[in-house]
Amino acid sequence: MKIFSQNRTIMFSDCDNAQMVFYPNYFQWFDRATQNMFNEVGLVWSKMWPDYNIAGVPLVDAQASFKAPLRMDDEITIYSWVEDWTGKVGTLRHNICKGEHVHVQGTEKRVWAMKAPERPKGISAEPIPREVLDLLCGRLS
Repeated sequence: MKIFSQNRTIMFSDCDNAQMVFYPNYFQWFDRATQNMFNEVGLVWSKMWPDYNIAGVPLVDAQASFKAPLRMDDEITIYSWVEDWTGKVGTLRHNICKGEHVHVQGTEKRVWAMKAPERPKGISAEPIPREVLDLLCGRLS
C-alpha cells in the first residue's frame, strides 16, 4: 500500500470564530489530497482526463469522524491511500494528524467515470484501468 502525505499549517481562514477548523474544510482537504495522490504518480488530472477520455473521478460518498479539534496555527499532516478499488468504485482513506495523533479520519468513495456519448452530458462508471490503480497503490505492473 502506497501512502501519500502532505503538510499544511492551519490558517485563520480555515477556522470558525472559535479558531477551530470549520468542518467543511476537512472535506475540501480530502478532495485536494485525492487529486495530489494522482498528481504525485504522474497522473495530473488536467492531462489524465483527456488521455483516458474520462469525465473525471467523481465523489459518490464522503464521511468523516472527528476525534479531536484542530486549531489555527496547528501543523498537520494529511495521510491518504487507496484502501480498496474493486471494479467501478474505489474507497480512499484520509487521516489528518497533528504529530502522532489522528484528529480526523475520512473516507471518500469515487468512481472512474467515462464519457457516455449515447447520453447527452452523460457519464458511466467503469472499472479503473489496472495501470492507474497500480500506480496509486505502489504496485509494479
